Amino acid sequence: MVNINSKSAARKKVREAQMKANEARLERERHNVDDAASFLVELGRLGAVDEWEQGRIVEIRAEGERRRHEHRQVGAAAVSRMQARGESLAAIAELAGVKVSDVRMVLKSTSAQPVAAPEALGAAESAGAAAENGAVGADGASQALGVGGRA
Repeated sequence: MVNINSKSAARKKVREAQMKANEARLERERHNVDDAASFLVELGRLGAVDEWEQGRIVEIRAEGERRRHEHRQVGAAAVSRMQARGESLAAIAELAGVKVSDVRMVLKSTSAQPVAAPEALGAAESAGAAAENGAVGADGASQALGVGGRA
């Protein structure tokens, strides 16, 4: 303990201690305000990322559906050409190694419209060129046509 004999000296010591405590509290509050502002900014940015992600998911789903539709149309055209040459659906299915129901499903899907217009997604040329150049191999044909694993 400090030996203080006068009340004025004691008050002076207490005021000095109180001033130091107030300065430390003010500094801590300044840091808290800065950190709270940073926290709020980052929460806003998190919300923006969530919105961006949802938009991208919608775009990707639309692009996937457009591509599936395109591949189904190309597959249905090939089936139609084989039918025009006199092949039955059963013979086409056997030749392709798929079920007759898969062949029928692809033929039926040619009347369906894609979810999004290709121009809206900006990837029509690249996807169209890939389909024309045979980007889907024989092993992946049933998956590209939407048959075999899921419908």
